[in-house]
Amino acid sequence: MPMLPIPLTGKLFDAVRVVAVVALLMPPLLLAAVASLPALALLPFLPGGDLRAERMMRQLMLWTSRLLAVGRVGGSA
Repeated sequence: MPMLPIPLTGKLFDAVRVVAVVALLMPPLLLAAVASLPALALLPFLPGGDLRAERMMRQLMLWTSRLLAVGRVGGSA
């Protein structure tokens, strides 16, 4: 029985790719965000902790923006 050719390009494939990438990357990002909440709540009260908390927030924002860029059709990280 011959197999039907499935095109690996086009809008449907791009949409499936985007959904797959976001679905695979969202759980680790959420886990990192939830795991950093206690540190973000306590670090500002420690000496030099405000800078570390700011770096953590910037990193989470960078990861989120990269995930959103990959999530766009035709986007690149």
